[in-house]
Amino acid sequence: MSAGKKEPGGGGLSSQMNWAVVSANVLALLALVLAVAGLVLHFTDEGGGDGATVANPTATAKASPVVQATPTPVVVAGVSVDDDPSKGPDDAPVTMVAFTDYQ
Repeated sequence: MSAGKKEPGGGGLSSQMNWAVVSANVLALLALVLAVAGLVLHFTDEGGGDGATVANPTATAKASPVVQATPTPVVVAGVSVDDDPSKGPDDAPVTMVAFTDYQ
């Protein structure tokens, strides 16, 4: 069988035509990836941007107000840990108890 001819009864594209279609799809995908990469680099400072970068952004930025968090109230619960498995010394100042459900 010569190159570029269809197989008898195959009905599909020739192998040379298949390679041309695959190559065109790969090139189109590569062009799309490069275009997206170019847009990402254009809109970030890492790619140069428009050249209007600030040398010291903290010097020109206004101080933001400090927000104080309210402390979480301490909860002490009476939980029996007398015969439960534990880790660490028995006279530890803090005991953490975890309730889990393995389903």
